[in-house]
Amino acid sequence: MSSSVRTCPRCHALQPPEARSCRLCGQPLPPDGDAQVSAAVPAPPTAPSFPTSPEVIAYAQSYRQPVTEPLPALGALAALSFLGGAIAAVVSGEPAFVYVAGLTGSTCLLTLLFLWLAGWNNRRRGAEFLQSGRPLVAWVYTPEEWQQVRQYFYEHMRSDSPPYGCLPILFGGIGLLVGVMVGITDSRDLVEAAVSVVVGAFAGATVGGLLVLPVYLLNWSAVERLRHPTPPACVALGSDELFYERVYLDTRWHPIDAILLKHRPLPHLEVIRHLAGGITNRLSVTFFFPSVILIPPRMVSAVQEAILHIRVRA
Repeated sequence: MSSSVRTCPRCHALQPPEARSCRLCGQPLPPDGDAQVSAAVPAPPTAPSFPTSPEVIAYAQSYRQPVTEPLPALGALAALSFLGGAIAAVVSGEPAFVYVAGLTGSTCLLTLLFLWLAGWNNRRRGAEFLQSGRPLVAWVYTPEEWQQVRQYFYEHMRSDSPPYGCLPILFGGIGLLVGVMVGITDSRDLVEAAVSVVVGAFAGATVGGLLVLPVYLLNWSAVERLRHPTPPACVALGSDELFYERVYLDTRWHPIDAILLKHRPLPHLEVIRHLAGGITNRLSVTFFFPSVILIPPRMVSAVQEAILHIRVRA
């Protein structure tokens, strides 16, 4: 066996003898007879040096923390729960309403506090990352580029609206199961059991149908917010850290399986999160980190160089 090592002429990564393109950067490899060889394993390529722009530093010092939108709604729900429970207890004379309302309101307040603290910590770490020397590449969209980004996501979210007709079916199935259980436990004959099943399915489908309107309004509101002007966002990519708009992602704690540069329909990065961390990600602000990041044409070459040095889960 030869002691020489075949390497990529572009990034110097080690290659198997049968490889036709570099397994790291995708560079086509020359034929075997023209391949570069080295008697020693080459040093890994150094990460590109990208100076932090004044725009990125200004963004880091001024952006507001993520996940602030649900906080007023949670505060209002907590207040309504406490007030409604107190009124119901006074009117009915039943103190159990106070306990139920207190539990609901306390849950809303604890959720509000958790989101605020998580958002504050995420903003602190994100601002520190943007102002450090760790980003391999970073940029702030111009107003024109940001408008194109928001228009792109507006069109995709509007075309990918959820199937609202599934709600009556889903809740109807739940009601059907409840009706079956009631029919088995409480009914004395087959007719009563059948009535329980029908009533349960009908009640569940009715609840699901009534929920179509508020769910539709919430989704419509989320889509329409993309049409309102907002300050341009910032993007930064580091070896173990990613930042988009207001969300910071540490890939050492929330790993990614791959980050891919694609050119159609527009230049963009596709971030593939590690599925095994799904529960952890959902309980974190990083759940809001996008899977698609549009790249301005002026930044494509710098991004292409930077993603070679982003560590992904092995």
